[in-house]
Amino acid sequence: MTVEAAVVLPIFLLFFLNLSCAMEMIRLHGNLQLALQDVGNRLSVYGYAFKEADLQENVAGIVLSYGYVKEEMTKYAGEDYLDASPLAYGAEGLQFWESKALGDDGEFEINVTYLVSPWSDLAGFLPFRMGNRYYGHFWTGYEIPGASGEEKAQTVYVAENGRVYHESIGCSHLTLSVTETSPAEVLKLRNENGGRYSLCERCGTDKGGDAVFITSEGSRYHCRQDCPGLKRTIFSLIKTEAQKEFAPCSRCTK
Repeated sequence: MTVEAAVVLPIFLLFFLNLSCAMEMIRLHGNLQLALQDVGNRLSVYGYAFKEADLQENVAGIVLSYGYVKEEMTKYAGEDYLDASPLAYGAEGLQFWESKALGDDGEFEINVTYLVSPWSDLAGFLPFRMGNRYYGHFWTGYEIPGASGEEKAQTVYVAENGRVYHESIGCSHLTLSVTETSPAEVLKLRNENGGRYSLCERCGTDKGGDAVFITSEGSRYHCRQDCPGLKRTIFSLIKTEAQKEFAPCSRCTK
């Protein structure tokens, strides 16, 4: 049993040494990816400021020279942790030579490569190369680059219970012009389509006042100026969606 233990125990310890080393390499890769993600997100924001100041070459220099990225990644992950990890040469082993910056549309790519090595030469495998990648785009606002005026979604406006959509929110059909008149006179008046005015169903129970209210576009006269029938609730829609349910306004739609 002593002889067997003397043979099996070193193999058993070597197996767990390799397993723990492999797990720590995976942990190192994940921690470096988190650090790279944090730095890349900040560069995406900083890039907009450089672009507005016409200093894009400076942004490329920051990324490609890797000095700033390396320093920030080391701060995020911790220099002591990197030096004690399976990372060969510690924090100094991070390389960024394969990074690219500032494509035609403002993209940039940060590639960090490094060697990882086992804790002991008895681990059974040699040092090998690993890497992490961040691909981002400088924040330039919400407008889609290269989109033409026809390709952009156009907003139109629809009144509650309306049957047409309006390209202008200032269309006269949306901005009601209320006129005050007498109950006797309103029976003689006509709306813009030549129709007579009839009593509003909503506020008709309040009739008996000295004045009633009408609009040139409406077909009802109202006993109260604050009647809901004299107000317009307006909704905004994408034009392509509005065209499925509503006809175009004859006044403001081209």
